[in-house]
Amino acid sequence: MAELGRQVKYGLGRETVFGTAASIATWINQLSFQLDPVVEYVNNSSAYGTVVKTNNAQVLRQSAAGNFECKVTSDRTGYFLLGAFGTVTTTTNPDASNLVFNHTATISENIAGQSFTIVRKDALTTKAYTGARIGNFSVSMELGDYIKYSGDIMSKIGTATTATPAFTTETEFTPKYFSVKTATTTAGLPGATKIGTIQSATININPNLEIDWESGNPDPYSFSSNGYDLTFEMTLRYNSTVFEDAYLAGTKLALEISCVNTDVTIGTAAKPGLVFTAPNIHITDWSRSEDMDGPIEQSLTGTIHYSAADAYALKAVLTDTKANFTT
Repeated sequence: MAELGRQVKYGLGRETVFGTAASIATWINQLSFQLDPVVEYVNNSSAYGTVVKTNNAQVLRQSAAGNFECKVTSDRTGYFLLGAFGTVTTTTNPDASNLVFNHTATISENIAGQSFTIVRKDALTTKAYTGARIGNFSVSMELGDYIKYSGDIMSKIGTATTATPAFTTETEFTPKYFSVKTATTTAGLPGATKIGTIQSATININPNLEIDWESGNPDPYSFSSNGYDLTFEMTLRYNSTVFEDAYLAGTKLALEISCVNTDVTIGTAAKPGLVFTAPNIHITDWSRSEDMDGPIEQSLTGTIHYSAADAYALKAVLTDTKANFTT
């Protein structure tokens, strides 16, 4: 039976052992999702007394790869942050209800990272893709649309399974709830003034994944990081020289990018949200767009560095009512 792409269901569960199938913890209301098998063959080119060059082919190795795009939501996003960063630590939010939690994602020093089982279900098959790792991961805001995250996936080849999809509704975020702050150090961020007229902003987290192969096994035994590249980019009106000055002087800045839904209350008075903090950034490229018939805009890109003083490079804090992301 033919289907629309939006009828395909994807679920995700956190693995405790790489490649060992996990129960599905959440079903994803994706904007797009693609996960396909990748099979590598070798041709047999032994001569058989003919001008035809090949006589057979065999499978060398097999894996799966794809990509996704989803809206940032109050709960489900935590699994993707765990996959992108590698580590999430949960604490109780100071909210008086004791039913609100802060989940802090930080870059793991374990190059094997965190793996997941992803189930793909359509009208023809239901398959579980184990050992899945999130590769290049981005969170982005553009005016006129929802705040989104996107990324790449690597996994083992899919195997037949059974699953019953069940979707839930979560708090979502639009640019109305988005803000950016800078300061000389992280200590100055809480009291810093929000930078206005942000047109777009993106944070990129790239673990530079590679597939780990071994003899005697056509399937990956791991997906390892070759080290994290952390970057960001923004476009905004040219009504401040903060970024221009930092670019010219090579000044280190602390950066906070947040999306907090102030129209929704969880617990007693807390607000669901996602806040990124980077204590050590440098602007590596800056330019102006001087349209004769439009406001002047500035565009910039930058690198997020490790901060020895803060003992981290980038962290993300998700505030919601979910107790943990261990299952």
